[in-house]
Amino acid sequence: MPASQPSGHVTATDPAAAAPGESVTTQSRIPLEVPDLDAGFRIKVRSLVGWFAPLMYEGISRSVDVGAMRGRGMASVVSHLDFRRGGAPAAVAAPLHTAVETRHAELSGEGLGRPTSRLGFDIRYAFSTPLGTGDPRRYREQLSEEPRPCGEGRVVLTLVRPFGPVAERLVREPQPELAHLRLHVLKEPHPTVESLSETGPGFAEAVAEPVEVRGTYGLQHTDVNQFVFTGEYTAAMEDMATRLVAEAGMSAAGHSVDRVAAVFKAPFAAGDPYAVRGRLLRDGDRTVALVGIHSIGPNGPRLRPAVFGRVEGTC
Repeated sequence: MPASQPSGHVTATDPAAAAPGESVTTQSRIPLEVPDLDAGFRIKVRSLVGWFAPLMYEGISRSVDVGAMRGRGMASVVSHLDFRRGGAPAAVAAPLHTAVETRHAELSGEGLGRPTSRLGFDIRYAFSTPLGTGDPRRYREQLSEEPRPCGEGRVVLTLVRPFGPVAERLVREPQPELAHLRLHVLKEPHPTVESLSETGPGFAEAVAEPVEVRGTYGLQHTDVNQFVFTGEYTAAMEDMATRLVAEAGMSAAGHSVDRVAAVFKAPFAAGDPYAVRGRLLRDGDRTVALVGIHSIGPNGPRLRPAVFGRVEGTC
């Protein structure tokens, strides 16, 4: 299990809460463990990211014949995620209540039949847990049994034919295995590097020059999908945000990562070299780190990032 992926077993109930045909909704409870919480007893963003895959597949696999789609050369890949955490302390061994709604979606916002059309899933997550004390001497104590919101998330999966001709990689036409789900057109198109880079007028550069860190992915960064686990990228973005905060002369120990949003263009595999590049913007106690993970070619890091993220925090 990668270091950024939290512990815990997922158990789901029947997806009966959603209206037939609109979406698939699953609910589950996960016991919180020591690595899932930070020193302030708040659930880590990287814990939320680590849970998204088992929670997601529980709903999809129970309602869609994934095997048949894979048999025809199709797969779903994460192309966007956005996770936020709340501010209240939780408790070790408390139940984390989750609700996941999965919708079949057209991702460009244009609808079917357009050159930009592409199909996939828009998945929303809600997390809640009883309030804890925030006291290290009473780390398992819950102040009540009533769950309170502690995080939310969104994941967009794009349907692809990974081994098909380039012009046919994106799935643009409805599939029979998804005919029982209504196709929703996104109100806003799929997020991009440009849309994630937007900040308000109050933000200014907090570090004079962008910071770069290089490395090579190893087998320990991968999962059974044969590529680097999604949580490794977002963990690297959080780490870069912390480094930038320290470079800016702010308190790294007091900096809270509250949101991570990312878009994914191309995966990395074991053995691939990479460069993480980041810049930090600040407005008062609010920070936004814009972080790209770039593949490295013969002439150095490529201009466009393979993965790009926005890390929001407070200091």
